[in-house]
Amino acid sequence: MKTIGFIGCGNMAQPIITQCKEKNVFDKENIFVYDIDKVKLTEFCKKLGVNAAADENEIAKNCDIVVLATKPQTFPDLIPSISASLAENDPLIVSIAAGKTTVYIKELTGYNAKVARIFPNLNATVGEAVSAYTGNENVSDAEISKVGEICLSYGEAKQLDESLFSVFGVLGGCVPAYAFMFIGALAKAGVADGLDEETARDTAIQAVMGSAKLLKECGGDIDEWVKKVCSPGGTTIEGVTSLRESELDSVVKDAFHKSYVKDLLLSGN
Repeated sequence: MKTIGFIGCGNMAQPIITQCKEKNVFDKENIFVYDIDKVKLTEFCKKLGVNAAADENEIAKNCDIVVLATKPQTFPDLIPSISASLAENDPLIVSIAAGKTTVYIKELTGYNAKVARIFPNLNATVGEAVSAYTGNENVSDAEISKVGEICLSYGEAKQLDESLFSVFGVLGGCVPAYAFMFIGALAKAGVADGLDEETARDTAIQAVMGSAKLLKECGGDIDEWVKKVCSPGGTTIEGVTSLRESELDSVVKDAFHKSYVKDLLLSGN
C-alpha cells in the first residue's frame, strides 16, 4: 500500500491529505489527488507538492488505496463510472462520506470490493479530529491497520463496528458545530455585559479549550469537576443553576438525537 489517491479535494479531504504527507504516512510522490475544480486542484497540489491526477479513473486504476472524498450524493454516478478500473486494480476503497455503508459502496462497485469507512471531523484541519474507522470482511488486518494510521495522522482514532457509526458520527462529526455555537453564545454574552468582541471571543475559546484539556488529561467524573469550579453562594453556581433550570441536558440530548435519526435515514437503517 504505497500509493494513495483522493477523489475529491474539499474541506475534509485537504487536511487529511496534508497530515498524511506531513506525518509521513505516505511520501508526497505517492499521493495523488483529483477534483472537478481544476483551479483548486492545481493550487492545492502545487502548494503541497503532491500529484494532480487527470481524472477519477487514473486514481482508480493506479492507486493502492482509493479514497472517496466527494459528497455522498455523488456516489450513485461516481462509483459505477470507475467500477471497471476499480475491479481491474482491486485497491482498498476508503470512504469518508457520512451515511453510506460499506455494503452500499461495495454493491455500487459491482464486484467483491475491499471497502473501509472513516468518519472524521473538521478538527482534522488542526490535527485534533477524532475518527472512527472500520472495514468490510474483505479488508485484511494490514489494510485496516493502514486506515487507522491514516486517521491517527490528523488526530485520534477508534476502530468501531459499523453499526455504531451513526451514533459516533453525531458525537464525533456533529459536535464541533454544537461546540462552535456554544463558544459563540458565550462570546456574545460577554459582549452584552461589556467586553469587546475580540476579548470575548478569545476568552471563550481558551476557556472551553482549557476545560476540555483538563478533562482529557486529568480524567475523573465530569459532575465532580463542575463542583470543583463552583463555590457555595458564588458566581459560577449561579450560572450553573440557571443552565440546569433551562434543562441544558435535555436541549443537548434532543439536538443529538435529531442528528442521529437523520443519519439513520441517510444510511437507510
